[in-house]
Amino acid sequence: MKFLEEKFVPLAAAIGSQKHLACIRDSFTTMMPLTIAGAVGVLFACIGALFDTTGLNMPAVMNGYNNFIATTGLQTVFGAMNAGTISMIAIIISGLLSYNLCAANGVEGAVGFAIGVACYLACLPAIDGTYFGAQGLFVAMISSLIVGTIFPKMALNPKLQITMPDGVPPAVAKAFSSLIPAIITLVIMCCGYTYLAKFTGMDAWTLVKTFISAPLSKLTQGVGMLIVSYFMIGLLWTFGLHGANIVGSVTSPILTPLGLENVALFAAGKEPIWTVSGGEQAAFCFLGGSGATIGAIIAIFLFSKSKASRSIAALATPPGIFEINEPLVFGLPIVMNVVYMFPFIFGPVILGIISFYLMELGMVRRCCISAPWVTPPILIGFLATGGDIRGAIWNVVAIALLTALWTPFIMMADKLEVAE
Repeated sequence: MKFLEEKFVPLAAAIGSQKHLACIRDSFTTMMPLTIAGAVGVLFACIGALFDTTGLNMPAVMNGYNNFIATTGLQTVFGAMNAGTISMIAIIISGLLSYNLCAANGVEGAVGFAIGVACYLACLPAIDGTYFGAQGLFVAMISSLIVGTIFPKMALNPKLQITMPDGVPPAVAKAFSSLIPAIITLVIMCCGYTYLAKFTGMDAWTLVKTFISAPLSKLTQGVGMLIVSYFMIGLLWTFGLHGANIVGSVTSPILTPLGLENVALFAAGKEPIWTVSGGEQAAFCFLGGSGATIGAIIAIFLFSKSKASRSIAALATPPGIFEINEPLVFGLPIVMNVVYMFPFIFGPVILGIISFYLMELGMVRRCCISAPWVTPPILIGFLATGGDIRGAIWNVVAIALLTALWTPFIMMADKLEVAE
């Protein structure tokens, strides 16, 4: 334990606060409301399939619903919600990431946003929408990391700034101050894209897909990915660090495009193909929040005789229903508590392993809707799988398993409290 406190925890904290990773994380966090809004559009556009012959076998309901949204124009509305958010994520992220990194480097973020989007759009092989969405996300992130690094260095160089007279409005003065750095940045990025394609015979998007995104995507599609990431999230939390943020800053750039591809496939009436896409974390494995603590709350109410534990569980229940468990993590406490470390760390790992094989075997649909992470258990299993009732049923079974896992440790804590 002492070794982990002295060596591992500082390293994990440093990774979590690393500037570029933090900016990527913050960019996706900012994008989250739009991603969820687009996913809601996809869900309502496709929810009629729940009543197909392969689902609840109520084709009359399905046909009635589909006719209703078509004749009322809601089908177009739902499609537009998706088209303006998920289908544009590469462009939006290119701006947000440039904004955040420029701001972190001491330059006005709004200018960075505009330059980031301009550099990405200027070098697209075709303005046909192909690389506006998830397919262009990796290149958008790489492009914006470069823009957010080189533009601030030039913008902060006094020799490259155009100084306007005192009577010029501040907005105009700021625009001219960054004019030369903006032009140079755009030229550098366009030259980079152009000559990369000239010398390799492949554009940046093809190169990244071939040598970066495809290998990384294949690497994630194993149960080992879930085991390692969930183990690290739980371990970091037990030392008081936000494990989901730290691990997510590394995994989100890889898994987010896969999750968005699943959404796009579902919107097109096809089955999602990526088992590990990030959505399964909230939908199946972290019920009640990190550590899957919904089982701890139920076990306390059923078996604990400790007044303190029951009081904390009562306070933690309302936020816990919405996947917010800090009151339990720090109030029980679970942080730095050896008794609760095992179920907190291994509960999500066990659910991750089972969920992985349930999805691989087709017993539960892969996640294909970006359901809000604060969605209560059972409902989130239903929504994240595009209205698959099997997802909700698996949530119910998972909660029972979690309760059984937490029970002996809750009872052990009671005995230790009495002994003290």
